[in-house]
Amino acid sequence: MANKNNTICTCILRLSIFVGLLSVVVTIIYYTPIPDFEESKRVSCDRECHELEWPQICRYKIVLEALNIRRNNLNCLHNQTNSNDLYCRSSINKIITANRQHPGPSIHVCQNDVLVVDIINKIPGHSLSVHWRGQLQKETPVMDGAPMVTQCSILPFTTFQYKFRASEAGTHWWQVLSGDELTEKLFGVFIVKQSKRREPHSTLYDHDLNNLLIEQISSGNIYEMRVNGNTSNTSISLKTNGRYRFRVINFGGDLKCPVYIKFNQHHLTIISIDGNPVVPKIVDSIIIKSDETLDFIVTTSEGKGIYYMVMKSTSHCLNMDLNHIITVYYNSSLNAIIEDIKNPIHIKEDLSEPNLITSSLKPLPYKLSTPNVDNIVYLGFSTVRQNLGTLWSKPAFNNISMILPSQPLLLNHPEDLEICNIGNLPKRCSISFCECTHIIDIQFGSSVEIVIFDAEHTNDQKKAPHSFHLHGYHFYEVGEKSEIYLNLIDQIRKLDNDGKLLNRNLNNPVLKNSVSVPFAGVSAIRFLADNPGYWLLRSEKTLEWSDGLSLIIKVTSPSGSYPSVPKDIPTCGNFIGPDFFLA
Repeated sequence: MANKNNTICTCILRLSIFVGLLSVVVTIIYYTPIPDFEESKRVSCDRECHELEWPQICRYKIVLEALNIRRNNLNCLHNQTNSNDLYCRSSINKIITANRQHPGPSIHVCQNDVLVVDIINKIPGHSLSVHWRGQLQKETPVMDGAPMVTQCSILPFTTFQYKFRASEAGTHWWQVLSGDELTEKLFGVFIVKQSKRREPHSTLYDHDLNNLLIEQISSGNIYEMRVNGNTSNTSISLKTNGRYRFRVINFGGDLKCPVYIKFNQHHLTIISIDGNPVVPKIVDSIIIKSDETLDFIVTTSEGKGIYYMVMKSTSHCLNMDLNHIITVYYNSSLNAIIEDIKNPIHIKEDLSEPNLITSSLKPLPYKLSTPNVDNIVYLGFSTVRQNLGTLWSKPAFNNISMILPSQPLLLNHPEDLEICNIGNLPKRCSISFCECTHIIDIQFGSSVEIVIFDAEHTNDQKKAPHSFHLHGYHFYEVGEKSEIYLNLIDQIRKLDNDGKLLNRNLNNPVLKNSVSVPFAGVSAIRFLADNPGYWLLRSEKTLEWSDGLSLIIKVTSPSGSYPSVPKDIPTCGNFIGPDFFLA
């Protein structure tokens, strides 16, 4: 009898637990909004994010066009009229626009939203792709936007639809890749927000509305800095006792200048670099490198006031006098703002190097924190010059100038593919120069360090740093050293083996997706090879990466396969017909 009662009690207890769990699940489902896919076509995805909501499908259409800009054209270039703009001074100047804007339209979504972006190429004679910086594309490597690596270039007067999940939160940007300087000047803001619970720094700020998109442009001996498409100084109005998040993107433009930023009588709290959160650090000023993003928080003081946020080029661009001043008003009326803008602003900046050393909130994985890693790759970049009747030059990694394949490697391996690396050169090549498809094979799951060094320091009188970007990965920047003046891999490897090349930070380095190599110097990055695919490592300079200063990192999954590719994705390649086909 006692056993029977115990059995009944046990059954009742289990039933109670089941009913309780079922109630919790039903409650969560009931209060979780069901996505309205038809409504998502009409409603902006720029919204307050919530961790319990269903991801939205965010649809965009971006039309790329070439426009001829004439002097004093009221539609010159930007969303705002600016007849003094560099592009508007010459009688005719061609620019590339997105939806007739430059910079292109901004995209704001929540983490894990699904983007459906139609890129319509209306630019005659220009094939291109669009790269979504900061997105690892683990589910959809074919949507990475690396031309002839993950997709065929988008031909003129055709449309390509990108579909991918915005899995990586943070401040990012999209950019056109074509190998052409005119086309690659086009870019736009790409912000992936998180809910307040998931955003690690959400308690530090109240407002997240300010994006600063910086670009430096040149024409002959004329240089200008543009912020959000404006060359003239601008102004904003903030409320007192507020905490504002600023998202800064230094596109770099033609000149690739680092930019110094200071907000007079205010401290800046750095919270993110390259879309990755860092341990908050309070500074008086910052320097944001070319092709980098940086987020900081400003706390406004009490009462009314007028303050100035100064942006000025530095490093190799210091003497170009590129600057932009944002006048910041506290609780000011429109009339007061207009009156103050009439008065010229003269501010003396302190361009001393700020201390930006901080650390990532994402700790260095154990496999990357040990002195030795599974793979270490040394890459020296330079321009190989030869005189074969006529003088020519090609940029290269380790004297190998990259030739992109005739078909995207993610789709197919063309018959004419000639793969090479420093340990496997074709017989026709020498160690001093080779043109081929430069691919480095990395085993899935292994730890990787890439040491990039400037092997061409004698040819740069400006002592400019050099930026590189790796598709498909974030990486930890574990060390850098300037002006070592070495140009041979054997020299670099020996110094490194002797522990004299550079000091590595294996405790708390910053997580990034772009790295700046100092003049005549060296930088070291580390990552875990956990994302199968073909990933482009390239110079941020347009004419360099397209002309040879790039390579492909190949990471193969244990099964030897990659995420599936849509069956109807556009294909391309060589056509060589039969010897005789005409009757």
